[in-house]
Amino acid sequence: QQDDIDNALNQIRSALELAKADVENLIDEEEKGGIYIPSIHEPSPAERKNAVVDLQLKIADCLSYKEDYDLAAEAYEKALHLHVGFRRWNRSRKSTKKYLNQLSGLPVSTSTNVEVDISNTTSLEAALRNSLADCLAHIGQPELSLKHYEASLAIKRRIGGGHPNE
Repeated sequence: QQDDIDNALNQIRSALELAKADVENLIDEEEKGGIYIPSIHEPSPAERKNAVVDLQLKIADCLSYKEDYDLAAEAYEKALHLHVGFRRWNRSRKSTKKYLNQLSGLPVSTSTNVEVDISNTTSLEAALRNSLADCLAHIGQPELSLKHYEASLAIKRRIGGGHPNE
């Protein structure tokens, strides 16, 4: 079973690199002055960014299932940074491309400062923070874990159901 998980991780990592390259290519075309008009069957720029976040989340979930909590925490944090970053830099393609490149070596944060813009959050952010908190608790970072649990709860209380940010 471990071999199956490792094979899945390798395939997901390959898919993630392709998805990142796709977003970067999209950004390059727009920087050249091209106008992006997706066909009916083609994903939108937002869907392409969401694919990057989703693949990073799948990597984190596989690592958590393997009980490799250090690497899982790192992967959840990357997914969280991607999700929040894509939402913040939605209007700035250059910033998005730079942001993608900066995330390649992102370590697990040891900062106890957990920033949350409660007015502009999603249920995915709450779920990512909750999963990250689980991993942080497993690796002996209870204070940081608690801050992410509290942030997740605050987001869930703020959003409730059917929030327009979703």
